[in-house]
Amino acid sequence: MNQFDFAIVHFINGFAHRSRNFDTLVSLIEGSNLLKGGIGLALIWWAWFRYNQPSSDKREFLLFGIVSSAFALLFGRALSLVLPFRERPWQNVPYHFQVPYSVTGGVHSWNSIPSDHAVLFFCLASSLWMVSRRLGVLAMCHALFVVCLPRLYVGYHFPTDILAGAALGIGAGLLSKFTWLRKSIARPALRWVEIHPASFYAVAFLWTFEVGELFESLLTFQSFARSWLGILPRIHNLFSDLTT
Repeated sequence: MNQFDFAIVHFINGFAHRSRNFDTLVSLIEGSNLLKGGIGLALIWWAWFRYNQPSSDKREFLLFGIVSSAFALLFGRALSLVLPFRERPWQNVPYHFQVPYSVTGGVHSWNSIPSDHAVLFFCLASSLWMVSRRLGVLAMCHALFVVCLPRLYVGYHFPTDILAGAALGIGAGLLSKFTWLRKSIARPALRWVEIHPASFYAVAFLWTFEVGELFESLLTFQSFARSWLGILPRIHNLFSDLTT
């Protein structure tokens, strides 16, 4: 662990086990998709209906942010596969990280850098910044204090994991400044909402629902599908043995 990570993790971890209620509260915040994704996407939808003037390009920034956040998250996942594997603070045995009360551990088979949460929510926050400075500041504070700091507290990430994810997410959001790129993504969706708003909002609801929960439902379905596909050859071999 570098000195930057060590100093911050050591300071934050010093508050663990001082109060069971506080540890439980932080653990509850960290595990709540409502407080993380729910609030983040509520800000997006508030801005969507607040800035609905036909001549405004603010909806283009919002659409770009919603789409680019998913691709930034996917890129972050791919990046974690090629970066050197990094254990999470609570797994760092030589460091003797003190796991807070009510925390039973987390994902330990996945690289901790970059932080998926930071990638996603800082990308959305940077998109809101393009629409409204006040909303952008609010979203940045939400991403930092509600989404990321609890993950530092419970030992899921190092500070540099968060910084790397935030840089990636903000960078993805700032790509919207390229007008040709933003319009190429947003214009088809804006035409869609004009032609058939019912189907647009139905799909937009499902998309933002998955973004808000960091695509947990799709990841669960993917794991099930992979397990099922792994079972199919064995079922085929079993029936082959029975028929021979």
